[in-house]
Amino acid sequence: MLRLGQGREAEVYAWGESFVLKLFWPEFSREDVELEADLATKVWAAGAPSPKVEDLLEVEGRWGIVYERIFGVSLIEYVWQNPDQLFDTAALLGLLHRRLHQISSPRHTGGWLPSQRERFLQRIRASKLDEALRRDLLAYMGGLPEGSALCHGDFHPDNVLVSGQVPLSSENAWIIDWPNAVQGNPLADVARTGLLLLYSALPPNLPARRELLARRKQFYQVYLEHYFGSAPKADWEELEAWMPVVAAVRLREGIEEEEPTLMRLIRRGLRRR
Repeated sequence: MLRLGQGREAEVYAWGESFVLKLFWPEFSREDVELEADLATKVWAAGAPSPKVEDLLEVEGRWGIVYERIFGVSLIEYVWQNPDQLFDTAALLGLLHRRLHQISSPRHTGGWLPSQRERFLQRIRASKLDEALRRDLLAYMGGLPEGSALCHGDFHPDNVLVSGQVPLSSENAWIIDWPNAVQGNPLADVARTGLLLLYSALPPNLPARRELLARRKQFYQVYLEHYFGSAPKADWEELEAWMPVVAAVRLREGIEEEEPTLMRLIRRGLRRR
């Protein structure tokens, strides 16, 4: 099999001419993989620009999902190949995210998606926060509004594939990797994206790493401007209110080099309430 790439959860292989196999690492159980396949099927059926699930199978003791193959490159690779298109890429990311959030959680595809709030609660309770800070944060989150939008949960440039054409178009873009899909407040989903764009520790071998690090604040601003369009100022303020919550959720992922920044964001956000 021709390996196309790999990540923290899985390797991706070409599977015939029209499909790919996302083959999970051995520590992922059949139940884990079935959950992702179920979520991906629901969001595809709801109309999200995403690849269709074709099959679930086992290869040499590892479980995998066969997806429709999208012939394109990630937005990270696209920036690496077209560095002059950095801000066009940010604009596309914002427009695509707004388009996604216009889809309501898909009741008609076999049940609701998981609750964003419940997922946040679980991860914050399991985080490294001390008990007093955790209690304050959970009380703070209780005052933030819920929602029913389809949210990706981990929306960033490496999870968007494009055809590679210039100029970019949201009509030729697809969103991949849906294990964190939830129904919830879209601005919490935007806050997660902002956290990743501004503060995530980028892998040293990431294509376009230098360009993204040097201009990540400008990239984020262009993304936001195209996501919000003419949205009222209150939406921008609510976005900021979600930042300490998504920072605490990210803390649960155990990325040691990010922890000082995440703790700073949590404490700063709670001081502002």
